[in-house]
Amino acid sequence: MSRRRSPTARRRERRDYALGLLIGLLLMGGFFLLVGCRLSATAAGEPPGTEYVVFVDLSQSIRLEDRKLFTEALTTQIIPTLQPGDRLLVAPITDRTLTGFRPLIDVTLPALPPFNGWTDNLLKHKQHVQAVEAQMPKLKEALTAQADSLFTRRENSAQTDILSSLLLTEKLFHNVAHRKVLVLMSDMIEDYAPHRFQKVAWTPDSTKALLDELERADRIPNLSGICVYVAGASAASPAQAEQIGAFWKAYFERANADMHMSRYAHVLLHWPPEAGCAF
Repeated sequence: MSRRRSPTARRRERRDYALGLLIGLLLMGGFFLLVGCRLSATAAGEPPGTEYVVFVDLSQSIRLEDRKLFTEALTTQIIPTLQPGDRLLVAPITDRTLTGFRPLIDVTLPALPPFNGWTDNLLKHKQHVQAVEAQMPKLKEALTAQADSLFTRRENSAQTDILSSLLLTEKLFHNVAHRKVLVLMSDMIEDYAPHRFQKVAWTPDSTKALLDELERADRIPNLSGICVYVAGASAASPAQAEQIGAFWKAYFERANADMHMSRYAHVLLHWPPEAGCAF
């Protein structure tokens, strides 16, 4: 025969049950509030896209066939892979890179709106996302036409100042929080006084001496966190191409850039950038 509980005991049980239920609800509400706040903060604080800076050698030393390769890389590889929120800046490499810098293209694509689960209407957010995505094909088509027109022009510059372009790169990426990608479309033959690569007697010692000289003159920028590609690398002979490539490999190491030699070639290889490249 079961023992009958007193009214006091029953009231205590009901009170404990209600208290436990209240605590459980509060803990669950706090958990969802924390998750919601974290998602909203993440959505609002996440960098909106990737910053692409493309330096294109338009000097007189670049052959017509190489210009066609540069056009193809921009219009069939780089532009098609742009995503909402990405920025594309294209600038020339000339003998006036620092003193006469002017972007040929500077476009930031509209970013997808962040979603806050506590304040945003899901249907309206979805419509906003669809509206941004619907713009992308037309924007890319316009960018492609603009990129095509770049290579019909010819700069008066007979010299190529790649080193100054890299100094400018540090400035262009200054305080950029999101992913940074640099593409150099050039034969990578510096031809600007006092450094004329075609006349250098390349040895490990001369490479180190040149790098030391640049470092003393504060001519090696800080490119940490930047994923680097080279398309167009060339030279008068395979031996010279290898020697100049070795210089740039050592240069980018001193600059702390993410530059793997698999991305240093005559054409744009291994595009788009893999997730681990300076990110």
